[in-house]
Amino acid sequence: MKQTQCNEPLVIVGAGIAAVYAAESARKAGFDGRIVICGDEPESPYDRPPLSKKVLQDADESARISLRDNAFYDAHNIDLRLGNAAQHIDRLARTVTFADGATLAYGTLVLATGSSLRTLPRLAPAMNGVFYLRQISDAIALRDTLAQTRKLTVVGAGVIGLEVASVANGMGIDVTVLEAGSRPMARATCAEVCDFVVGEHARRGVDIRTGITIHDVTDRPQGYRLALSDGGCLEADAVVVGIGVVPNIALAAAAGLDVCDSGICVDGQGRTSDEHIYAAGEVAFHYNARAGRSERQENWHHAVSHGEHVGRAIVCGAPDYDEISGYWSDQYDFSLQSFGNPIGDHNVVRGDPATGSFSVVHVKDDIVAGVSSVNAPREMRVGKALVRAAARVPVAVLRDTTVDLAKWSSATR
Repeated sequence: MKQTQCNEPLVIVGAGIAAVYAAESARKAGFDGRIVICGDEPESPYDRPPLSKKVLQDADESARISLRDNAFYDAHNIDLRLGNAAQHIDRLARTVTFADGATLAYGTLVLATGSSLRTLPRLAPAMNGVFYLRQISDAIALRDTLAQTRKLTVVGAGVIGLEVASVANGMGIDVTVLEAGSRPMARATCAEVCDFVVGEHARRGVDIRTGITIHDVTDRPQGYRLALSDGGCLEADAVVVGIGVVPNIALAAAAGLDVCDSGICVDGQGRTSDEHIYAAGEVAFHYNARAGRSERQENWHHAVSHGEHVGRAIVCGAPDYDEISGYWSDQYDFSLQSFGNPIGDHNVVRGDPATGSFSVVHVKDDIVAGVSSVNAPREMRVGKALVRAAARVPVAVLRDTTVDLAKWSSATR
């Protein structure tokens, strides 16, 4: 197993959550050499989840979402190089070349390049009034537009799309959500939770249409006319597109590293096919020892955990990555949390969704594989323990809200 010598330069390409946590973790593990974080955006590394929530509601929020202040980078002797995209890796010379022609040598390189948004040809990001939400500049531009918008169409009923819809609805905007699939949040949650979420949007007047795509787009004086696959049409002052992401593997692929459609291929340490190069966060198609397979995760929890793991593994090695991921979503007055597998062979509802507070335990192969909760933090805490223990709990027990599930967390496989 190769570990980095403490005086070798550690260069991290990408300036998101995984990058910052990898740098911090490497320092904590004893790395005392030079650390450089390089990003293509000019802003200091910031938190992305608020972009579809608070940043759209509060003009001052964009100033509060930095991951760390300048004092942190100074104290940890981390050099930030921002607004300059990496363009080429020379593995033999161990250098990275950037858009401005500058070259940076590395002893170990971490690729934390994240993902890019999927786009629709008929609704290109450059079109006036069309928004793709990935960077802070996107959120600020959308926020300014929403203040003057009467009718908004959201394309894609995933977590981001529905969060934007909830914010816009709260501003008094007429919102229609178009989803090509059979139901919203199909990959992110089970049908039982989906029904609750859709119901909350519907009772506030948000029109969610499934199984529908956009057939054609026509400019109008202010906004667009959208011709739909079901023969209908919509008038929209603005359009937000949220149809998923793809991993940014181009830099790694051009350098000859092993990649696939799911990301940069790495082992349980985060190491690529080159022993001097690692990948961290959602760009990594990583081996997870708990799952017993390689996978890719696109959530905040994983970005933090995998970044920390890779930073530590680079310096002193570590057991193979085995973290369980989760996500949260704030919409209207409810908070949805999910941990582990969000969909099971059996999805057991605990509590009454009509009250606005309930949980769902996801059972797969007779094991508690995941838990989702709506406004039920204690149920989530207990559920996480069950997932971590891979507990076997009878469905009748899971369904009975008079039973305290905490004692079952010590159950074995």
